[in-house]
Amino acid sequence: MINFVSAHPYYAYSAIFLVALSEAIPVVGTVVPGSTLVIAISALAAGASANSWLMLVAATVGAVVGDGVSFWLGQRYHREILRSWPLNRYPKFIERSNRFIIRFGTASVFLARFTAVVRAFVPLMAGILRMSPLRFYVANILSALVWAPAHVFPAVLLATALRLAGVSAEQLTVLIIAVLIVVLAVFWAMR
Repeated sequence: MINFVSAHPYYAYSAIFLVALSEAIPVVGTVVPGSTLVIAISALAAGASANSWLMLVAATVGAVVGDGVSFWLGQRYHREILRSWPLNRYPKFIERSNRFIIRFGTASVFLARFTAVVRAFVPLMAGILRMSPLRFYVANILSALVWAPAHVFPAVLLATALRLAGVSAEQLTVLIIAVLIVVLAVFWAMR
C-alpha cells in the first residue's frame, strides 16, 4: 500500500477529498467513518512521502464542498427531500439537527462538523430552514479550516515519528490497518 501511494499520491489526495466530502452528505455521513478514514489515509500517504499540504487542501476542500452540496440540496428541495427515501428513514436525526440549528443558529454549522450524528444533517437542514448562504459559507469554511488540520496533521506527525523511529513501511501499514479496524469495531459497537 505504501509503495502504491508513493507511486500514485493523487489517489490519496482524491480519497481524502471524497471521504471528507462524504461526511457531510445526509445518510452517507452517518455510515462512513470519515474522520477515521481521513486520519488513516493521511498517515498512509505521509508514510509514502505524499505532500501533507496537498492532503490538507484535499480535506479542507472536500469538507467545504460536502457541506455545500448538502446545503444546496436543502435549499433546492426544501422539506420535500425529507419525505423521500432514504431521508424519510431518519426522522430522529433530522429532528436532532433541526433542534441543533434552532439552539445554536449559524454556529451550528461550525459545531456540527465536530458533532457525531448531526454532522451529516445540519447543512441540509440549514438549507431547508433558509439560512443565509453568506452566514452558512462563513461557518462552513471556518469549520473546515479547523477540522482538516485537526485530522491531517496528527496523522502526518504519527507517520513521521514512526518513520524516524525506524518503523518499516510494512509495519506502518499493518499498524494503521489495525488501528482502523479497532476504531471501526468500536464505532459499530457503539451504534
